[in-house]
Amino acid sequence: MRNPWIAESITVASVAALVLFLAVPSEAAPQTQQGGGQAARPMPPVPHLPDGTPNLGWLDPAHKGVWKTERIRDYSAQLIERKEEGIPYQPWAKALYEYRTKTQQKDDPEGFCLPPGGILATTNRTSAPWEFLQMPEQKRIVRIFEGGSHMWQVIYMDGRPHPQEAYDLPTWMGHSVGHWEGDTLVVDTAGFNEGHWLSTSGDVRTSQHHLIERFTRVDYNTLRYEATIDDPGAYTRPFKVGWNLTWNAGQDLIEVVCTENNKYPYLYPDEEVLLKQLQP
Repeated sequence: MRNPWIAESITVASVAALVLFLAVPSEAAPQTQQGGGQAARPMPPVPHLPDGTPNLGWLDPAHKGVWKTERIRDYSAQLIERKEEGIPYQPWAKALYEYRTKTQQKDDPEGFCLPPGGILATTNRTSAPWEFLQMPEQKRIVRIFEGGSHMWQVIYMDGRPHPQEAYDLPTWMGHSVGHWEGDTLVVDTAGFNEGHWLSTSGDVRTSQHHLIERFTRVDYNTLRYEATIDDPGAYTRPFKVGWNLTWNAGQDLIEVVCTENNKYPYLYPDEEVLLKQLQP
């Protein structure tokens, strides 16, 4: 019987994290004035590194925090362009999505502790937080995630292309390269395997998946996220989604362990049969 990810239950660690979150005031929390009134604390400006690029993470230990998003299950509600048309599924991908919805996502790989890469890393089934580590002297940026078996994503900022190895040996997180467009970090990722879904509701991801993500810190407490999904194996055209993430001031990432008795190739016999019937 399927055992949902332990991180969704209330654990001692999660309660401790909640207490820490409630105990640490927001960077823009109201202050009490003399006489009992409340005055909004001015929001700090968007911080920048010495090279002029926006700081997407901590300023210092006194100004630490993580990025948090709500769980986004329905990407059609987050479409930025051609929203009325919905997600442009190919027929077989729409049928598989409907099967996963009908069966209440019983085969969700993340529920079996498999790492959700790509767009699903930013909005996973537990809404786990994550943070940026910017290392301009090394010409790379690393994202580390609390959930998904302690994943990390290396974003190379030195202008390199995707190597052929990324396609020959696809991975859960893919291969990522990035650059700055003004104050926006643009991340190009390819070389995904087909072991995971595009969304927690069951949208399909294939090995042809190509993802462009854009991260813009529009103010101190808000990170604008937009993603262009181009997967000709499952969709008839590229499509774009987007939403905002919130800075959780004072919070650290905590340890979340998800290591069930993984037997991934043998877990989904029903879906494997259906997939062979649906794929052209």
